[in-house]
Amino acid sequence: MEPFKVLLIHANSTLDTLIPPNLAVMSAVLKNAGHEVKLFDTTFYKTRKTTGDDARVKTLQVKETNFEDLGIYLNSTDMYDDFIKLVEEYKPDLVGLSAVSLTYQMGLKFLKKLKQRFPYVPTIVGGIHSTISSDEVLSENCVDYVCVGEGEYALNELCNALKKNLPDKNIRNLCVKKGDVIYKNELRPPANLSELPFQDWEIFDKRRIFKPMGGKIMRVGCFELDRGCPFSCTYCCNNFWNKMYHFKNYRQKDVKKFIEEVEFMKDKYELEYIYLASESFLSSSEERFHEFIRLWKGKIQLNFWGEARPETVTEERMRMLEDAGMNSISIGVESGSPEIRKTLGRLMTNEQIEKAFEILHKTSLRICANSIIGFPGETREQIFETIEINRKIKADNIMIHVFNPYRGTPLYDLCCEKGYIPKGEIGGDYRQDFVLEMPQISKQEILGLQRTFPLYVKLPKERWPEIQIAEKFDEQGNAKFEELKKEYTENFL
Repeated sequence: MEPFKVLLIHANSTLDTLIPPNLAVMSAVLKNAGHEVKLFDTTFYKTRKTTGDDARVKTLQVKETNFEDLGIYLNSTDMYDDFIKLVEEYKPDLVGLSAVSLTYQMGLKFLKKLKQRFPYVPTIVGGIHSTISSDEVLSENCVDYVCVGEGEYALNELCNALKKNLPDKNIRNLCVKKGDVIYKNELRPPANLSELPFQDWEIFDKRRIFKPMGGKIMRVGCFELDRGCPFSCTYCCNNFWNKMYHFKNYRQKDVKKFIEEVEFMKDKYELEYIYLASESFLSSSEERFHEFIRLWKGKIQLNFWGEARPETVTEERMRMLEDAGMNSISIGVESGSPEIRKTLGRLMTNEQIEKAFEILHKTSLRICANSIIGFPGETREQIFETIEINRKIKADNIMIHVFNPYRGTPLYDLCCEKGYIPKGEIGGDYRQDFVLEMPQISKQEILGLQRTFPLYVKLPKERWPEIQIAEKFDEQGNAKFEELKKEYTENFL
């Protein structure tokens, strides 16, 4: 029997090159079952004027890098035409779309074009957006199946059913459309991460191994050490996942299995740097943490990046991570306002945040502080509380994002209730888009504060009046911002 052919679409933002473990593991599961997999990837097509990294450069968060220095250029052809050509050549038995809210509409257009030309090819959509909005996604004429929750085993089961012409309407995690009838099936338990195969990077464009890290483009691999998060912040999709899986979504991968995967991929792809995909690694037990340190030092010996919450930072663990090879860490400050943090479900105190950074400053790690502005109801004064705490903690990198309401989160519902967004809003790119309409502060003021936020943090307070001029997106404001940007880049980036 011929292998069953799956064509996956990764509707991705331009030049967001980090290979996503979930899609790579899904491909590995399918291939292990004897199916054939190809990927159509939008990463190297220009899907909007400004990439996420461009936005971060413009708002003084990171050093400018240029993929063209490595001979990496964007594709000049039309991505939808290229997709149809691939379908004609490959003749897939199933087409699957992986998309987040930001890229869902773009991804849906691929399926619409597919059905216009090849109406008989079945389609499935997966990811956080389709999980939260399964009814809306399934109502599209171009969609036959929606995966709710994790897709590795559900997609494999669907492929087996379609290949053997077996019933497919009762597959767990799937919503199935048969004419006018919808079959909604129960969830299967979350996957055991230690039983999943190593990621399959062969389906990805070889250019995707390169990612900017700390102002330098390197060969970077991203690996899951756990999945989900034990915390449920009100702006984060993990709030939704935890409720859906009754707080059984957070899982830790066996450290030995994790190290084996990193070691294998490190050698195969000549990796230079590791991106540790773990939203709460420092919540690990003492035994698991020490096992990670011992095995990393013994077998991997590469520098790596990770992230942590302030209240999980300890002096002993940071010294051990530094000794093992961690050279950069991101800490979620989010807001300097205790009142705002309470609405976020982040109950640490300002003192805990400041203490975490005191500990980090005793190491040689490059310290990044993540903050968000533009929360529902937030005032200019509260944003300046976030600026003030960033001035106190003195991080090396100031990462400043704008709040976006994503479906399935309590803050999305609050924004709808308050009339800050219309019902059905999908949200934008947290690096550059702001969609709320609030009475106390305008969109332009939020975006102006985003671009000047690092200036307020790093420059003396006597410079604040001229920084305020640079908030404005007019001729005078833009000129002042360019002047200050040059100074900031030379001194702080």
